[in-house]
Amino acid sequence: MANNVRINVIVVTVPERLDQEWIGRLAAEPQIARVDRVAATTAGFELIRQTRPDLVIVDRDLDQAEQLVRHVFTTLPTTICIAVVARVDTATLRRLVAVGARDVLGRPLQYAELIQSIRALLETEADRRTRVLATLDSNRPQVRGKLVVVISPKGGSGTTMIAANLAVGLRQVSAGRVLLADCCLQFGDAGVHLNLWSRHTLVDLIDHLDDIDDAMIGSVVQQHTSGTHVLLAPNTPDAAGDIGGEQIGRLIDALLDRYEYVVADTWSFLDDVTATLVGKADETLVVTTPEVPSLKNVKRFLEFIQRESLTRGKITLVINRFPSVDGIALDDVKQHLRYPISANIPSEGRLVTHSVNRGIPIVLSHPESWIGQSLLKLAAHVAGEQVATLTLAPSRSRSKGLAALIERRGLFGFARRET
Repeated sequence: MANNVRINVIVVTVPERLDQEWIGRLAAEPQIARVDRVAATTAGFELIRQTRPDLVIVDRDLDQAEQLVRHVFTTLPTTICIAVVARVDTATLRRLVAVGARDVLGRPLQYAELIQSIRALLETEADRRTRVLATLDSNRPQVRGKLVVVISPKGGSGTTMIAANLAVGLRQVSAGRVLLADCCLQFGDAGVHLNLWSRHTLVDLIDHLDDIDDAMIGSVVQQHTSGTHVLLAPNTPDAAGDIGGEQIGRLIDALLDRYEYVVADTWSFLDDVTATLVGKADETLVVTTPEVPSLKNVKRFLEFIQRESLTRGKITLVINRFPSVDGIALDDVKQHLRYPISANIPSEGRLVTHSVNRGIPIVLSHPESWIGQSLLKLAAHVAGEQVATLTLAPSRSRSKGLAALIERRGLFGFARRET
C-alpha cells in the first residue's frame, strides 16, 4: 500500500458472499487496519456515515452498487469506492464511474487485481491530497484568523445553537474557511446540532500539539455539508480533566493560522479553558435570555471580565429567545445590565426543536424565518458588515441586502469548497 498508511475498509456485499476468501485475505494485509463486512445496504449506509472509512468495496448488483457509490461520493468525497459487479462492460463502467466509482472490477474477483487496484488508487489519492494541501498553503492568507467565542454564564441559554448557526452563517456570508471548535469539553453537543460524529476529536490534536500540521488537522476535523469544518469535543467526559488553558491556547493559535474564522462554543463557567478563550477572542458573544437568573449571571460575568481585564477583544451581548411570551421587557433588561444589547435571537421554539432534532442548522433549514434571518445577520455582523442585528419584529420579506450578500459570497463559496 501507499506510504505505509494503515487504512480502514468497509465491504458491502450480500449475505451469501460475506465469507468470500478475498475479504479474509484483505483483512490479513498488514496495511489494512480494519475490514468491516456488511450485508444490508441500509446498515452499510449508516456504518459508512459514522466511521468514514478510507475505502469502500461495493459487491452488489449493478443498481444497488450505483446507489451506494453515489451516496458515498456525494457525502464523503475523500472516501475511495471500488465496485465489484458481475460483468464489466462499457455501459457498466460509464454508470459507475459517473456516480463516483474509482475502479470497477469483475466477478469472480481476482485478489491480485484487487490489491493492485487499491495500491494504485491510494497512491493517486495521497498525491491528490498533497497537491490540495500545497494549494491551500499557497492561497492561505498570512494574517491571523478571527476568534469568536460564544459563552454564557448560565447553562441552557442556547450558546451551542447560536455557535453552530453562526459558524455555518459565516461560511455562507464570507465564503471563507470557517471552523467550529466545540470547547464544551465534557458534554459538547456541536456534533448533534450538525449531525456529525467521529472517533476523532479535539483530544487527537491536544495530544500532538508539537506536531500539528495541515495533514493532521485535516484528518481530525469533520467537514459539514455547508463547507464548515468542525472540531468535535471529546467523546468521554473524563478527557476534559487532562486539558488546560495553555493547551487550548496553543491549539487555537494553530487553528487561527489556517482559518479565517474560528468559532469556539464554550461551557457555562469561567475556568482556565474558558478564561484562555475569552482572553484570546477577537469578539466574545455573551449570550443571555430574558429571565432573572440569566440576567443576574451575565451582569456579574460582564463586570468580572471587565474588572479583571480578561478580554482584549470586542464584547457583543446577544439576548436569545427575545421577544418571548412573559419575557422581561427590553428597557428593563438594558437597565439591569447597564450594557448595550447588540443583537437578539427571537423565540421560535418549534423551529429550534426541528433544527436540533434533525441536526440541520436553522440558517439552512429555515433561512427565511425571523430566527434564521437574525442568525444570518449576526454572522454578517461578525464578518464586518453593517447590519441591524437588533430586530424586535419579523420582517415581512427577506432583507434584500442580506440576500444579496449571501448570494454574492455564499454560493460561490460552496462552489469552491475545500476538501
